[in-house]
Amino acid sequence: MKHSLPILIVLAAAAGLAGCQTSPPPGYSTAPAPRMTDNEPLAWVRTDGQSGRANPALADQFAADRAACVQQPGDNAALRAAESCMSQRGYVLVPASQAAATAEQFRRQARY
Repeated sequence: MKHSLPILIVLAAAAGLAGCQTSPPPGYSTAPAPRMTDNEPLAWVRTDGQSGRANPALADQFAADRAACVQQPGDNAALRAAESCMSQRGYVLVPASQAAATAEQFRRQARY
C-alpha cells in the first residue's frame, strides 16, 4: 500500500495535466497547411493577407526580406530552406495556386 500512494499522485497529476490544453489565439486558423508537391510552384503570402502589388512599401519590404532569407532563389528547395526565416518576418509558403485564397483567409482573420 505504501508504494501505491506515489503512483496515485503521479496518475492524478497526469490526469490533471491532460486537461490542460492551449488554444490558438482568436481568429487563428487551425486548418491544415496546404499540401505542397515538388513540382508545383510555390509563393510567399503575408500572414496579414496584404499584397505588395498595390503597395510599393510592402513590395520593398518583401524584396528586402526575400534577399535576407532566400540564399539561392529560383526553385522550391530554396524557398523551403528559407521558410523559417521568412516565417519570422510574417510570411507563409503556399502552393502558388492557393496564394490568393490563403491571402483572403488571412485578410478575413485580420478583418481587412
